[in-house]
Amino acid sequence: MPAAVERLLTADVAQEIAKTFGDQPVYPQRILVDSPAEPSLSWPSPSRRFPGWPGPVLVLSDENQGVCSWGVPLDGNGGQVLVGGDLLDAGYATVPYAASVENFIAARRWDHTCLNSAPVLQAQAAELDQASLGYLQARLAPAIATAGWPGPKQYRFEDQDVQVMLWSHAGQCDWWISASSEPSLKTFAAGLLDLSNLRSALWSNDDPGARLLDELRTAPH
Repeated sequence: MPAAVERLLTADVAQEIAKTFGDQPVYPQRILVDSPAEPSLSWPSPSRRFPGWPGPVLVLSDENQGVCSWGVPLDGNGGQVLVGGDLLDAGYATVPYAASVENFIAARRWDHTCLNSAPVLQAQAAELDQASLGYLQARLAPAIATAGWPGPKQYRFEDQDVQVMLWSHAGQCDWWISASSEPSLKTFAAGLLDLSNLRSALWSNDDPGARLLDELRTAPH
């Protein structure tokens, strides 16, 4: 058993981070190992949770619709966390998701904060371009990056007030922007409107967020 898994991924932590995206925890309730010799069949699929991975993998959790699973390799690969299954743009495959168990847990907690700090602005925008990425890199600090789910690359950026999460994949980039206060969110969002197609693509489920966007779009620029 990897020491970091035993030390960090308690039953309470597993339940806490599963709530971010509605995952189904496996460890530590069950010790389940997926390997080429003895695959741990995932429920909608008749084959391995971690297709193509050459060694055994300790299963941590399953995605809520069984599309993929997360696990830690037991063959000495430095404690990274893998994601395996039917992956967008990669097909039926297994790729490194996070550099460590610590990063896996921290990314889930970061996402929960970003997605639950109302109001939240979001967009299903055009494919991520270098100008948009450079704009964020110049103004915010990078947070934990992950790969493989829900797209090939997930970027996270932050400062004291703002969080920006990007799900980047071929042909599309999904954006989430939240902040500690509406004034901070409005100030930051104003600078995003001329990036990519965000002026038209940004929207919000929250009434305050929708009003904020209306004000920004009607302001002189």
